[in-house]
Amino acid sequence: MSLLVDFAAWLGTTSLSALVIGHDWLVPAIQVVHILAVAGVLIASLHIHLRALNLLERDVAQEQVTARFLPILWGALGVLAFTGLLLIASEPTRAMFRTIFWVKLALATAASIGTWAQGPLALRFNTGGVAVSPAQRVLAVATLLVWLGVIYAGRWIAYADAWAGAPA
Repeated sequence: MSLLVDFAAWLGTTSLSALVIGHDWLVPAIQVVHILAVAGVLIASLHIHLRALNLLERDVAQEQVTARFLPILWGALGVLAFTGLLLIASEPTRAMFRTIFWVKLALATAASIGTWAQGPLALRFNTGGVAVSPAQRVLAVATLLVWLGVIYAGRWIAYADAWAGAPA
């Protein structure tokens, strides 16, 4: 934990931190962009997985839908990472010393991999044309549930207590 404490202390002294906390309007603006990026991630992921569940674009092959929406997902995830870094820089100890923050990051990583995996699964289990395999359907349901966990964990960060002994 010492390394994390040192990192948080250093981050709090950077010009990035000073910039973000130096303008009252900046944190709410960053939060708006962060939430819009969450929407972009969810829309792309929903489209990919709802196609795997045969609820959208039944006449289009899964790999085509995945290829169309993955760039949106990756772009939105990049915006999330950048805005998340800015938000952490504004209050380094607020998130980094809460277990739920790390759970959120782990869930987001798992959900991103699950969403990306729809493309290779569509090629691996090529059932011909627009059909999807049971594996794709299971992955779709599981990944959508993990994305819901990401949203829940992200919201929970504001209410979770810091670890015992964490810096204030």
